[in-house]
Amino acid sequence: MLNEEIKRRLHTKYVLLSVIAVFILTMGLNVMIVSGQKDLPKIVKEESVYSGKITEDKLYLGLKKVRDEKSDEIKYQPLVGYIYGLVSSYPGVLYSENRIEDFKDEYAKNFYECWKKKFIKILERIPKQERNKALKEIHKVKTPFVRFEACYFWNYGIDNLKVIFLIIIFMVTFFAAATYSESIEDGSMEIIFATKLKKKLLLLRLIPVIMYGVILVLAALLGTGLVLGTTAGFNGLNSSFKVYALFSIGNFTLGGAMILMTISEILGIFALATMLAWISIKTSKTSLSTVIGIAINIFYLITIFAKIPGRIFKVITNLLPIASSQIINDLSGFSFYMGLWSPYRIIIGMIIVLIVFLTLLIREISKPWGRLS
Repeated sequence: MLNEEIKRRLHTKYVLLSVIAVFILTMGLNVMIVSGQKDLPKIVKEESVYSGKITEDKLYLGLKKVRDEKSDEIKYQPLVGYIYGLVSSYPGVLYSENRIEDFKDEYAKNFYECWKKKFIKILERIPKQERNKALKEIHKVKTPFVRFEACYFWNYGIDNLKVIFLIIIFMVTFFAAATYSESIEDGSMEIIFATKLKKKLLLLRLIPVIMYGVILVLAALLGTGLVLGTTAGFNGLNSSFKVYALFSIGNFTLGGAMILMTISEILGIFALATMLAWISIKTSKTSLSTVIGIAINIFYLITIFAKIPGRIFKVITNLLPIASSQIINDLSGFSFYMGLWSPYRIIIGMIIVLIVFLTLLIREISKPWGRLS
């Protein structure tokens, strides 16, 4: 039964073309990252000289070489980049120099103390109940940070994945909207409800939708790995997430962040599949369930771009499956609610949505055919 359902829904030109499209789009975005870099192997080799733990001695060496000796050697640029990040992130908070010539020695010699002072100052902007928790998390951050060659390519790769994962959610929305309404529209649902295995047959319909989403995610990851891994190497994934977002909590690496993004996206696909399956059977119309699904996604995007305030509102929007594709935005921040960090709220939210709509769906398909409404 499962094999037949998979063949019916996945063995189509639409599925094949959409997977190929995601793969090619991912490859193309990442090729754009590396194509502008001349002598990339040489750059990677030079950057590896001071890879590993970013100690304050290394930072001070880089500052002296670039600021005082005007060195343009590639191996010093990543070191100075950390100091630029300290000053330029959240501009005007404690440090406000615009030129490297004005950077003070202490920014390098006492980099981690300066980082902590600035982070504490930044936290004054958030609600007090969240601030106390965030302050505790700052003290759990391990120093020195680590940075490996060509990690900035993986920074761009993460940004690309954020876009691709968003597109995947929309693609799954279109695919999942027909889970049951398609059979209701062609009249075959009545036949399915007449069988003894109706509940099993109907629940099996969720699996191809989930598989479709997971295959798209794997295509995106493969496209990223093939381009960035073969050109810049995979060592950059071992870098601290601080090379992506300097003022972030936790001790994630770039690789760990990508894993969390993937887990969140897959959970979002599970939640989306069950939500739209329920909407599909309730509306009985593919077009209507598609419109509702797209409207939910667009509503979330509007709230993101409009930056609508309100903690409760944010908690609610994070329950929408599309939020799973944007977890990297929360991973870069330090928002807490009821002691729970925002990325973890999103993941827990996806699990809650999955359970709620799966329960609603099971109740719906347990009804006699004539009582479906």
